[in-house]
Amino acid sequence: MFAMKLYTKISLILLIPLFTGLTGCIKEEQYPLEPIIEYGGFATLRDISGKDSLAAITVSYTDGDGNIGLFAWDTVEPRKYNFYCKFMQYIDGQLVEFIPTDTTITFNARIPLLTPVGRNKNIKGDITMTIELYFARKLLQSDTIGFEIFIKDRDLNESNVVETPLFIIKR
Repeated sequence: MFAMKLYTKISLILLIPLFTGLTGCIKEEQYPLEPIIEYGGFATLRDISGKDSLAAITVSYTDGDGNIGLFAWDTVEPRKYNFYCKFMQYIDGQLVEFIPTDTTITFNARIPLLTPVGRNKNIKGDITMTIELYFARKLLQSDTIGFEIFIKDRDLNESNVVETPLFIIKR
């Protein structure tokens, strides 16, 4: 019995530093402090008449300090929005920003708070935002659209800008 307890103690004494050494060798991914985004995908949802009524745009993101997302009380500029989207339409061989005549309409959005708990604040994931095409499609001059997107973190660091491919929508 004494030999078994001694063996257990010796094993623990040897295994604890070994385990600590091995976990110390596992490298955590390190991302830049500014958010970085990549185009992830695009999908539409059609209404009962077969016309595109909703668009979903996905971007992948990384951020080294995990400060993506707004608090509920962040409601004025420069933190009113943190997902910025230019709605583009293809007219006469070039992309032109679609600006609605109603100035209350925006294609920008708010990303909710995503900061991870714990010591490691590196964060990565996907964000999917939806845009209502139902109202826009009547005002568009083209059925070929695209988007330019960037995000900001709470330190107001801007990500890179991604341009989506062009999409043909049924309007």
